[in-house]
Amino acid sequence: MSIVVIADQPNLGDILNSGRMAEKSKCKLPMIISNGGSFDWNANSFLTNIGGGASLYNIKPLAGTVVKKAYNLNLFCSFLEHENTSIYDVNDTTLYEYVDHLKGRGIFDDTIIKHTRLALEYIVYLSNIKPEAMLASDGKLNTGKYQVHYQRKRVKKGNIEIPYLTHHCLEGLIHISTDGDFIRDHEVEMWLDAINCTSFHPEINEFLISRWQALTTLLDITGSRITEVHQITRSMIKLTASSLLSSNKQPIIRNIPIVKGKYKGKKREVQTTNEDIQILLWHIEMVESMFPDISHDAIFVDSRNGQPLKATYLKNYAKKVINESKYCDDLRHVSNHSFRHRFITLNIAKSIKKLSESGSFHNILTVAANACRKITMHASNDTLSRYIHLANEVNDFTSKQSIKENQVSFHIKVRIKNMIKITNSLESKEIDKNEALDLLLKSLSELSTLNPKIN
Repeated sequence: MSIVVIADQPNLGDILNSGRMAEKSKCKLPMIISNGGSFDWNANSFLTNIGGGASLYNIKPLAGTVVKKAYNLNLFCSFLEHENTSIYDVNDTTLYEYVDHLKGRGIFDDTIIKHTRLALEYIVYLSNIKPEAMLASDGKLNTGKYQVHYQRKRVKKGNIEIPYLTHHCLEGLIHISTDGDFIRDHEVEMWLDAINCTSFHPEINEFLISRWQALTTLLDITGSRITEVHQITRSMIKLTASSLLSSNKQPIIRNIPIVKGKYKGKKREVQTTNEDIQILLWHIEMVESMFPDISHDAIFVDSRNGQPLKATYLKNYAKKVINESKYCDDLRHVSNHSFRHRFITLNIAKSIKKLSESGSFHNILTVAANACRKITMHASNDTLSRYIHLANEVNDFTSKQSIKENQVSFHIKVRIKNMIKITNSLESKEIDKNEALDLLLKSLSELSTLNPKIN
């Protein structure tokens, strides 16, 4: 199997001017080494090309992006080695087999699309530098003599059209980032329950459950990217929890970092509920009781040694828990980022509902988007436009309900719904009275923990 070798500090003195010498310590150079230790000239030539070339490397894109693409491409190179197939023998069938191989790894559809598109870019690159191989065609040439048949398409984001390559093997796969999909209430319920039925954890314990619920809660109530959630600290949550002593104040999580976009490097804040903060405190108290000597301020830690988990681990961890649970098929289109779509959509829906009840506005959608921008720190309303139809869908679905300014925590809703299910199971004689009583008492105990006012 081929591997990626990283040169942490390559000698780039000839192409880095004095104003960018600090980049030396950040610059990494990936190289793909074939099975047996030989240098993969084709793959590394492609990496140099997408990195901007020898004279522009680490300018755009940055070296870190090229490293990610190297690991991505290495999946395809390793697949070809396993199939004993040369890159110049690849055809349409090979790409279909590669998609099946990626599905077998249990990854989401949007990730399969990204991996396959990079493999396709690699094939087209080699076809261009060696046209006599007749490796790939976009249909403008004599397609019958070519091995791979791809299409060139464009996607519009705002006022910009972005070109990309695609192939018939990707038809039917869901691309979350372009669809603007978000996770619905019933899917959040399945997501929360996945930790209890995943083979990724053969033995489940309270620490793993509390960590999973804390991660889900922060994704849901902040609308943050996973890299931003990773930077929320225990101290931030404890400071927020100080408002729990006052019955008149809603807790606000402040100084949430923004790591991407126009407002990168700035902070934002979100209002939440006492119950959500209680979930976070539950996990924080467990972390600090298990590892009283930790010197860092991270919320999410390794259950074995208390060391902070990396953001990449959290991202992949969620996938593994879901994909190895009974909800794998139901949630295969959902990712951590779906909670961000959910947060934005519900905030726009809430603003539309509030404005429509106060009077008629011809620009009500713009006003609602502006209100949401203050919370999400999006650069413009154009980037929020794709959520408008989803927000209207939510309002249509909840037209007979009241979307209030301060909604009840989803954790409260889940436990109340669970109590209703227990009652229905008792009435249908699926469980006996003793089992129903035990389950109801457990749910009541959880409710009283989330909201001490219930006592």
